[in-house]
Amino acid sequence: MFSDKNIFNFIQKSIEKNFDIVVTSVISTHGSTYSKAGNLCVYNSNNETIGILGSAFLHRKINELSLKTLKTKQLDIFESIPKDKLSGHGTSRYLICPFFYEDNYGALKKCFDNFNKSLVRNINDYNDYKFIDDNADIKLENTQFYQKIKRPFSLLIFGAANHVLSLIDMANLLGWNTTIIDVNIDEKFICNADNTINLKNIDEVFNIDMKSYDASVILSHNPKTDYVYLEALLNSNINYIGMMGNKKNMLNIKKRFNLEDSDRFFAPVGLDIGSNTDQSIALSICSQIESKKNGKI
Repeated sequence: MFSDKNIFNFIQKSIEKNFDIVVTSVISTHGSTYSKAGNLCVYNSNNETIGILGSAFLHRKINELSLKTLKTKQLDIFESIPKDKLSGHGTSRYLICPFFYEDNYGALKKCFDNFNKSLVRNINDYNDYKFIDDNADIKLENTQFYQKIKRPFSLLIFGAANHVLSLIDMANLLGWNTTIIDVNIDEKFICNADNTINLKNIDEVFNIDMKSYDASVILSHNPKTDYVYLEALLNSNINYIGMMGNKKNMLNIKKRFNLEDSDRFFAPVGLDIGSNTDQSIALSICSQIESKKNGKI
């Protein structure tokens, strides 16, 4: 929940403008489906929407039910069942839940004070919900729907030349927050990033609080700074540390920092997909980060 910054920002802006909000959550699936449990689509009373759960027909139905819930002030359950059993499409159930400005947005707004916990909702009762400290798996148990409350995934990128542009764009497409950090940043190369940290000198990196970042990539292409950045990252709790460079140099770095058996250091960075353009390199890096994030590597 909220792991996509685009949905997170949409909800925040809707709240700032006092719009009523309807959040549609996939609560269960069976068979082959476009979206899985936990995915979201959000609608507001200004007739704006964000999030993709499936076909145009499905979204028309969700918008129709969203309008209905705003009028009735009651949640709704919708089940999508393919008409043709031989189509190969599975079934999905959706919880369509309204949150109102006059109620200070109920459980939705309270989620902002409960990151890294889980929201547990009764799918039959709008007002029956609680937050638990356990970061439980997304699941539906009887009438109880569990959703993890996570901030948008955050990527820290070391390096600020033109070669980071495609990585920023790819991360933005995935809904990740992007922060560029380096010495003497040239703003024209990182205008699409969410945040920048412009170091006055290299040693300032050891004063940066990195607790809020999920992944990092060193793309500075400078041995004098790369080693310092890597040392700072190894002292952090960041779960993915990638470094760009040739295989021979990366082997030397692994030996130098005792990283031969590390499960969070990836160098050369990225999955081997035969990348040779800046866009495909960005794809390979983000694919590897996504695999690590989802426990696939």
